[in-house]
Amino acid sequence: MDETAYKLRGSLKEIMDIRAGQKALIVHDEYAKGVCKLTKKALELEGVKVYTYKLPEEKRPLKDTPADLRELMERLKPDLFFNQLQGIAEETPFRIALHHEESRFGAKVGHSPGVEMRMFEHPMTADFKEMKKKAEALKRKFIGVKSVRLTTRAGTDVSFSIEGRDFADDITIGPGHMGNLPAGEMWCAPVEESMNGTIVVDGSIGDLGQVKEPLVIRVKDGFIVGLESRDKALVKRVEELVSVDREASLAGEFGIGLNPKAMLTGNLLEDEKVGGTLHIAFGANEDMPGGRNKSRTHRDFLFKAPSIIADGGEIIMKDGEFQGL
Repeated sequence: MDETAYKLRGSLKEIMDIRAGQKALIVHDEYAKGVCKLTKKALELEGVKVYTYKLPEEKRPLKDTPADLRELMERLKPDLFFNQLQGIAEETPFRIALHHEESRFGAKVGHSPGVEMRMFEHPMTADFKEMKKKAEALKRKFIGVKSVRLTTRAGTDVSFSIEGRDFADDITIGPGHMGNLPAGEMWCAPVEESMNGTIVVDGSIGDLGQVKEPLVIRVKDGFIVGLESRDKALVKRVEELVSVDREASLAGEFGIGLNPKAMLTGNLLEDEKVGGTLHIAFGANEDMPGGRNKSRTHRDFLFKAPSIIADGGEIIMKDGEFQGL
C-alpha cells in the first residue's frame, strides 16, 4: 500500500498539482472503498487534509446530489474533489451534475466512475510528463484543421468538423475543471450536427463494458439515426441510454487515447485512455472548449486500430499508430 501510495502521490502532483495545506473531499461508495483508502493515503503523504463522504447505497441509482453532500461541499469548499464510485449507467445524469457542482468551487476534480484498484496501481503510475509532451505535439498537428475523417478496417468511416474547437486533455487538471483518473486522453467537441457516417464499435461502451458483437452506429447531421448488431439486447440497451433526452443522441466528443500503461479491459474508464484507440461520445459536452450539448447524459463508444485523416489529407494516425510523433 505505502509504495503504491507513494507512486500515486507523484502522479497526482503531476496531474493536479496537489500541495500541502489543501483540502480534498473524496466522494465514494462501498464498491470503491479500497481506492478511496489508497487515494487518502497518497494525499496525506503530501500534507493534504482529506475528508470522505460515502454515498447512500440504499438510494441508488442516484438521480441527484444528496442534500447532506451539498451541505458538506458548501462548508468545506475543497480545493480537490475525487469521485470514486461504481459505474452505474442510470447514474450518468447524477455524475454529470455532481462534477459540475464541484467545479463551481474552482476545485480540481478527479472523476472516476467504474474505478478499479488496478487502475490506480498501473495506468496511474505512467510517465505523465512524457504523456503531456505527446499530447501537446498531437495538438499542434490539429492546428488549422477544419475537419477530420476516422476510418477502421472493421468498417468505421465517419467525418465531422472540428473548426474552432480546441483540444483539451486530462493530463493536467486545472482549477474549476474535471478530468478522469486514471488519466491519459485528449479530446475535443465536434461542431454540432456536423458528423456523418458510420461508427463500428468493436471495443467497449461506457458503463456497459466490452462488446460481444460489434455495434454499428449510423450518424446523420450529428445525431444517431440507426443502431445495428447481432447482439439485439445491446441494441435495445443503447437505444434506451441515448434516448434520455434529445441531445443524448447528438455527437459530443472526439477522444484519443494516450496512456501506454492502460489496457483494454471492458471498463471504459481505462479503455478510453489506451494508446491506439479512439472514441466518440454522444451527449453532454458543455465542459469542453466550445461544447454546446446540454444533454443530461454522456455515453462513450470506443473502436480499435483507427486511422485519422485531416482535411488536408495528412494522416495523423494509421491503424492505431501515430504518424510522425
